[in-house]
Amino acid sequence: MFRHWQNYYWKNGKPYGLQEKDPALTPSSYKIVADPYFKRISIEKYRFTHLDYIVYDSYLLDFRHLTLKDQIAWQREILKEENHSTICLLRNEDDRAIFYETLHFEKNICRSCTTSSIHGIPLSIHRMFYTHMEDPFNGVVLYDNEKKPVMHKIYNFDTMTNEFTNLLLEEWNMQKSSSYEADK
Repeated sequence: MFRHWQNYYWKNGKPYGLQEKDPALTPSSYKIVADPYFKRISIEKYRFTHLDYIVYDSYLLDFRHLTLKDQIAWQREILKEENHSTICLLRNEDDRAIFYETLHFEKNICRSCTTSSIHGIPLSIHRMFYTHMEDPFNGVVLYDNEKKPVMHKIYNFDTMTNEFTNLLLEEWNMQKSSSYEADK
């Protein structure tokens, strides 16, 4: 029997429950479901004892594989460009279409990237932060569909090219990540 949790956090691309709760007495809870070997993981959100929706399913996007080593062979194909957004198709090393990304721009600088499955199911969002745009750091935070931080990276930023350069910090333990909570 899987337990229900009041909340959860991400560590190394895996979810961990916080404060076990009885779903019959709780307006909102989460159930983390995994096989014994943690090959596939999902998070289900409940309203009392009724399933509300699937927050995360590693079958569609496994956060544990979002490392540079695993992404090195991915290809991005631009499908559509508009004034403030660009839609891209991502293909894996087998040339299989795996995701759509929609990049959102502000003043010609990418501020966020929403990722969805090929079927149109929302999977995650990356938010980009820039100190010259009055953000607290230069970097990226990856959020799940509940806007919980999964990981963050801090970079140097080149104002001439408007691109991140050297990676300074990469953090995958979001247990104490309240400063990265997204606006709900």
